[in-house]
Amino acid sequence: MTSISALGSVTASMTTGTLKKPLTADATGGSSLGDTVEQKFLKYAQMSPMDRMRANILKSMGMSEEDLKNMTPDQRAAVEQKIKELIEQAFQKNAGKAGQAVDISA
Repeated sequence: MTSISALGSVTASMTTGTLKKPLTADATGGSSLGDTVEQKFLKYAQMSPMDRMRANILKSMGMSEEDLKNMTPDQRAAVEQKIKELIEQAFQKNAGKAGQAVDISA
């Protein structure tokens, strides 16, 4: 029995009840889709809450960190200022709610 998933076909063995994913190696030796998705997830999961917020804001603006690196200093400063304002607005909106990030470095 074979079914299709987001990661490609998966073969189910009726006698053992196990799932077998076909090996599709790319040039790096890993599977072409699984490793990319897994690596992106792990990278995101290891980010601090503030870094996640920044990444989400950049994504909502249709930009990436790479795009920022390629900007002129003035353009980058304007985008960084906008990010700062949006983060401050989010904190003000959620002030007093459980789970709010707090700077405890002082």
